[in-house]
Amino acid sequence: MKLDSKSAADNVRREIIRSTKDLALGPDKYQLDEFYLNNPGNIRRFFRWSYRIIFQVQEDHIAILNVIHTSQEPHKDGEQE
Repeated sequence: MKLDSKSAADNVRREIIRSTKDLALGPDKYQLDEFYLNNPGNIRRFFRWSYRIIFQVQEDHIAILNVIHTSQEPHKDGEQE
């Protein structure tokens, strides 16, 4: 059972990493992150399974800011954790 869990976790990790590589093809197609206070308009997010991947679009690169399991989502009340 423990091996199955590790294998599943490895698959999730690989898929999240793979999906971030696709960001360079069109990061603006993803929604702005509504939970990020004072979003300057370049912090976006997308979902892969139960994970929210938050990234920032810069002139010469894309930075992954966070990967959060959706069970840990902040409340949409304007406060960040």
